[in-house]
Amino acid sequence: MSVALDVEHSSIQVDAARHEMFGEALLDAAGETGSELSVALVGDEAIHQLNRDFRGVDAPTDVLSFSMREGESIGQADVLGDIVVSLDTAARQARAAGRTLSDEIDELLFHGMIHLLGHDHYEDDARRRWLEAERRLIAELKRAGAAYIPAGLALMETEHVSEGGRPVREGAPSKSNG
Repeated sequence: MSVALDVEHSSIQVDAARHEMFGEALLDAAGETGSELSVALVGDEAIHQLNRDFRGVDAPTDVLSFSMREGESIGQADVLGDIVVSLDTAARQARAAGRTLSDEIDELLFHGMIHLLGHDHYEDDARRRWLEAERRLIAELKRAGAAYIPAGLALMETEHVSEGGRPVREGAPSKSNG
C-alpha cells in the first residue's frame, strides 16, 4: 500500500505527512492494502483546467478522481487511481464550514476515495449506495483508530446541491462562484 502525495501549490502550506497517512488509512479501510494511490494538491487554475478537459465543466472544483480501474486495462491492477484536490477551494470551504484546512483536505480525500471505489452521488439510487459505502468506510476507519474520521456526505445534514450536483454545506461557496 502506498500513497504518493505531490503538493503543487506555492502559497498554501499543508501537512503533507498527515494527508499521506490519511490516504494510507483510507486504502487500508477500503481493503485496498496492495494498491497505490496518487494525490495531487493543486490550485484552482490547475483543477479548473482538469475539470474542463476531463468533465467539460469550465470552472474550478474542489476534488477530482481519476480511476485507473475503469475502461481498458493498462496492466497496472495495483494502481487504484489519482485524487486531485484544489487547495484554494478547500481553504474557502474550510473557512465556510468552520474547520481546519487539514480536515477539509481529508474530507475531500475521503470523497475522492469513494469515487475511486466506483460510487457516485448524483442520482437517488446511486446516492443511497454512496452513503452505504461511506458508512462502511467510516466504520473501518473508526475500527482501525484512524487519526481523522471524516463526516462525509452522510453526516452533513445542512447541505444543498450545487448546479454541478456536488453537495455543498450551507454558507459554503458553490462551484459557480468559487
